[in-house]
Amino acid sequence: MTPEPEDLLEHVFDYLCGEQAEAVAGLTDAEIRRRAAAAIARAQSHGFTEPEPITAYASLMFLVAPDFDRQPAIARALAAEAPEAERIALLFQKTREADWDAAAAGTQGWDAPV
Repeated sequence: MTPEPEDLLEHVFDYLCGEQAEAVAGLTDAEIRRRAAAAIARAQSHGFTEPEPITAYASLMFLVAPDFDRQPAIARALAAEAPEAERIALLFQKTREADWDAAAAGTQGWDAPV
């Protein structure tokens, strides 16, 4: 069952503040929520609907880059025909460290179009 948008946002926000505190250090709660909402929308644009894969995707946006999904190898892994949780795992199985380095270096920022 897909959670209500407000519940999903609160879930992602709580996870980021609790488990990824370094990634959100220095940001106001309002900015974390704004970015989390953008991350949820971006995850959903890739077909993610469940809270845990969306949260994992959002975490990658905060930890790597807001547009990490534009890196070609990462984009291919995200487009794989597989259940949501498997596609998150494929991000690490089908990519190399250099792909992640390239994703981190090429960021367009939090306000880049999906």
